[in-house]
Amino acid sequence: MPPEENSIAGLTTAEPVAEPRRLATMFRSFRHRDFAFFWSGNLLSNTGTWMQTLALGWLILEMTNSPFLLGLNGFLGMAPSLVFSLPGGAIADRLNRRRLMLATQTGMMVLALTLAVLTSVRLITIAEILAISSLTGLASALNNPAYQSLVPDLVEREDLINAVALNSVQFNISRAIGPTLAGLALGAVGAAGCFYLNSVSFLALIIALLAIKIPARHLENGPTVWRAMMDGLAFVRRRREIIMLLSIPAMLSFLGLPFVVLMPVYARDALGADATGLGYLMGGAGLGAVLSALTLAAQAKIQLRGKYILRCAAIFSVALIMLSRADSFRWAFLVLVVLGATMLGTLALTNSSLQWLSPPELRGRIMSMYTMAVLGMAPLGNLVGGTVAEVWGIRAVLALGGAICLVYFLALLFFLPRLPRIAQLKSSSS
Repeated sequence: MPPEENSIAGLTTAEPVAEPRRLATMFRSFRHRDFAFFWSGNLLSNTGTWMQTLALGWLILEMTNSPFLLGLNGFLGMAPSLVFSLPGGAIADRLNRRRLMLATQTGMMVLALTLAVLTSVRLITIAEILAISSLTGLASALNNPAYQSLVPDLVEREDLINAVALNSVQFNISRAIGPTLAGLALGAVGAAGCFYLNSVSFLALIIALLAIKIPARHLENGPTVWRAMMDGLAFVRRRREIIMLLSIPAMLSFLGLPFVVLMPVYARDALGADATGLGYLMGGAGLGAVLSALTLAAQAKIQLRGKYILRCAAIFSVALIMLSRADSFRWAFLVLVVLGATMLGTLALTNSSLQWLSPPELRGRIMSMYTMAVLGMAPLGNLVGGTVAEVWGIRAVLALGGAICLVYFLALLFFLPRLPRIAQLKSSSS
């Protein structure tokens, strides 16, 4: 398909697709067998990961009653992405991506099992939790660039936006199901049971990685990892639209997404909810994200432009401020649905735009910058958010983060209307 240009001014969708064809359009990437395997394995694995995330947060709160330590755990779990995402992207471009993912997934499975055993025999301490979170974060930092750059190898180029949207669907289905299951499981099998279930869930993705066939590609042998990183950064410096796109998830992750890590504090202190209530609240965010991802996947043609991404980000910021003011469980649940939908819309469209703009030989490095923007800035936000919550309370964290994000995104929206053209992401249903 020849490249087409568009301004960074808005989003346009194609004419409505006939209803009998809409479902086929929505799930068209599943006609690629390997993508379907990869999608299914990730769905089961991510469900287990979300179960562990919620159970671990609740366990830390029960052990320490400290929002700061909750934020510190989130910081240590994501901090390696800030340091290792860029070299991880260079490594992903130089090594076999499937083997790299197999190694990292196996490592995370062993760490989850270790956490489960220590918890079940009541030998777990906060120091051991923080150490395991750090090692898991390191494995994740090396895994994510390979994971992001593997998706385009499993589908045709015209199906890329649909594959990214469906990948977001599976991630957010797991975001909806995992915390809800964890909230129910905490009362039945305890935190250790959630950790055991997570360790088993990694087998689904490991089996899928062994089953799929990935097209052979030339592996770079010439430049060093450092030289490869510098080449990727040099390419991005020449593309102002990529810098703008990367700044959006960076700001969102630093000041907006810490609400996920601090949700146990919000559920308990602001709403008086227990672990089951926490699971339902997290499920609300996952539900909104699933609906948003399905909407994207259903589009037969879509032009992704910066103004639409920024509008999603601005609505997310407003919803975060509204969450800080919510005084009932039902109202908080509804706001979290909006938060999940706009968070997904912002991140998935940014991801798709970057995938489209990335040359195949640089895709791992550019997507590692996206990973660093999302997962690398989040630990700093978690640490700051946990500290502020310790002093001023959780509502202050949400209101302040939402307000600063809103100012930044509105500034981009209104004062940078003539940024360079980014891309037209388009796929045909015919």
